[in-house]
Amino acid sequence: MKTAGTGRIVLWRGGSLWIGQAGEPTDFHSHHAIQISFSFSEGGVRFRRPGGNWNTYHAAIIAAHQPHEFEARGEFVAMIFVEPESRDGRALHQLCLGEGISSLAYGTLELELAALAAAYQGCDLDSELVSHARFVIAKLAATNTVPVVSLDKRIEHAMELMRERIGETVLLADIADASSLSPDRFRHLFIEQTGMRFRPYMLWLRIEIALTALASGKNLTEASYVGGFADSAHFSRTFKHMFGIAPSSFQHE
Repeated sequence: MKTAGTGRIVLWRGGSLWIGQAGEPTDFHSHHAIQISFSFSEGGVRFRRPGGNWNTYHAAIIAAHQPHEFEARGEFVAMIFVEPESRDGRALHQLCLGEGISSLAYGTLELELAALAAAYQGCDLDSELVSHARFVIAKLAATNTVPVVSLDKRIEHAMELMRERIGETVLLADIADASSLSPDRFRHLFIEQTGMRFRPYMLWLRIEIALTALASGKNLTEASYVGGFADSAHFSRTFKHMFGIAPSSFQHE
C-alpha cells in the first residue's frame, strides 16, 4: 500500500492535528470538520474540488462537508481539523462561507506555526502539540468579525448524550425525547445546527473514537472494535470516504 503520510496524529475534544511529511494524494472525500492546512516547506499544499483544477496554497481553510482532493507529496505539512459545533469552529465557519476552499494569510500565523513545527521536530509530548494547534485555531477564529451564534442548548445536550452512549445502540427517538423534542423537530433542528443527519453524525463520532485508539497504538482491528465498527474493513471504508486515504496508509512516528 502506498504511504499517504508519515508523522503524528493527536486528538482532543472537537479537533485533531495531523502533522508530518505528506505522501500520496488523497481521493475525493469530505468530512464533518473544518480543515486548516499549512505547508512549512516551499512546495505548498494543493487542493481540487470536483470538476475543478488543482490550486496551490501556503495556507488554506476548507469548509466542513466540502468534497476535495489533497496533494502535497514530500512536503512538511500540518492539517488541523475543527468540528464546526465548537465555538471556535462556528467562528471559523464564517471564514469559508461561499468559498468552500479559501486561502489564508500565512504571515498572520507565522509565530504560532513556527512554534508548532518546532514542537513536532523536537518530539514534544502530544499535549504540547495540542496546545500549539489550539493556539493556531484561536488566533484564526479571532479574525472573524461576524457575531457567532451559539449552538442550540437542546442540540448541545443531545450531542453530549450521543457521545456518552456511543458504545450502545443509539436511537434518534430516545435522544429526541431526552432533549424535550419530538423526533421530527429534533431531526430538522439537528440538521440545521450541525449540517448533517443524525446517523452520519453518529458515524463521525465512531470514526473519531477509532482514530483516537489507532493514534494511541492500537492496531486496525482493535481500533475498529473500540469505535463500534463491525470489522476493520467497515472502519477502513468509512475512513477512506471521509479522509480520502486508508487508515493503514498513514505511518505513525
